[in-house]
Amino acid sequence: MAIQTLSLGVLLLLCLQYHANAWVLNKEALQRAASVASISAVIVAAPMGADAVVDLAGSYSDPKHPNCLRVIEIKDKGRAAVSGTDGTPGCPPDGSGRVWNLEGKVNGNDILVDFTPKGGPKDLLGKWEEEAPAGIRWPDGNKWTVNK
Repeated sequence: MAIQTLSLGVLLLLCLQYHANAWVLNKEALQRAASVASISAVIVAAPMGADAVVDLAGSYSDPKHPNCLRVIEIKDKGRAAVSGTDGTPGCPPDGSGRVWNLEGKVNGNDILVDFTPKGGPKDLLGKWEEEAPAGIRWPDGNKWTVNK
């Protein structure tokens, strides 16, 4: 909202002209500014499209493994490196624990991870969920939430 207010203020300043010892609005400039402002407002106010792709790279919290690390790095061609730590059931406050590294593949807002090095399935599909708290939902219902 502050950006929109600032933009409107700048547009109004651009429409002012100093004439005969007074500041007056230039009607043509004001009409052009109003057109630009309405188009800008539509662009700024438009929500992210349903098919917009989220960057899954980052660190996450896993409620099934408190304090344990969960990190996703996006490599070239949609490849992903997924790493973390595990404890029983959680990790110490510093995140230390048994370190693991997995490979995955990102496709849009989904990630397919090979959990076989941890004794899990080969192709586990995680799906991005925008609903707060935003994160990746796994088939078992667990959701890794984005760390801020």
